[in-house]
Amino acid sequence: MQNDYYIYVGALRVFHDFSESDNNKDNSFFYDFDSPKYEYLKRKYHIDTVAGSGSELEKSLRLLQWCSQNVLHNGGTKDVEFIPKTSGDILDYAFGKGREYGVYCRLQAIVFTECCLALGIKSRILHCLPFSPNDFDSHVVSMVYISDLKKWVLLDATNNRYFIDSQNNILSPMEIRTKLAFDEFIECNEPDDNYKTYMAKNMFYFKSLQYNTYGSDMLEKQKTIYCVPTGFDVLDREIAYCQYAIKNSPEEFVADWKEALVDYQGRTTYNCLSADIFFS
Repeated sequence: MQNDYYIYVGALRVFHDFSESDNNKDNSFFYDFDSPKYEYLKRKYHIDTVAGSGSELEKSLRLLQWCSQNVLHNGGTKDVEFIPKTSGDILDYAFGKGREYGVYCRLQAIVFTECCLALGIKSRILHCLPFSPNDFDSHVVSMVYISDLKKWVLLDATNNRYFIDSQNNILSPMEIRTKLAFDEFIECNEPDDNYKTYMAKNMFYFKSLQYNTYGSDMLEKQKTIYCVPTGFDVLDREIAYCQYAIKNSPEEFVADWKEALVDYQGRTTYNCLSADIFFS
């Protein structure tokens, strides 16, 4: 595991520059704090009471703990694709029912992110991805903008985890990535070397949805925005990933991967922002 960690952070160090982007036209992120469907979260799940009073960070951390305790992770052992990808539907399925009704990380991130938006806290889902195309595993977390700190912070509803520096300051996604890459002090809110290694693997590049609202994953005209290191060809990586999946997935999923492969092979551009804009 230690050797794996040094391989992962080595890749982060070699590809540490995020200053370039393919294009940033019409790629601004949008946040909806007024969806009428947020009222369901307040009425049935009392998220405003859960968040309580205090700063945005204090409210966010209370919501984080509440989500991680009540919507558990199933480790991908159970097919839950029938659940509509909205916080209300996920909560109705999983809330307080234990691991038997657990879900995977993206659904947990949807719950937490939409609860934050419902309370007027700027938030979006952050998909964290590895370098290797021969890796089926990635991780989905949330990022929340804390006005007092003037920055985004990474909050993981799957594990009730976030990262801090030596002064106990909560860290942004790029602060985490940089500290991992250059072997600077960094630790979790609860000491966890396995989690640190896991995130080192999965923080090579990022993507987020452009429109952030109730049911963001289900919007027909949704757009995916990438943030990738300079010199890394994300389309080549996606094509190689699809080819790996075609050879290694169960037969029932092969047709979907072949369709995805054709789609990526037909692309010449993708929506991309440099890190300073992606995380602004």
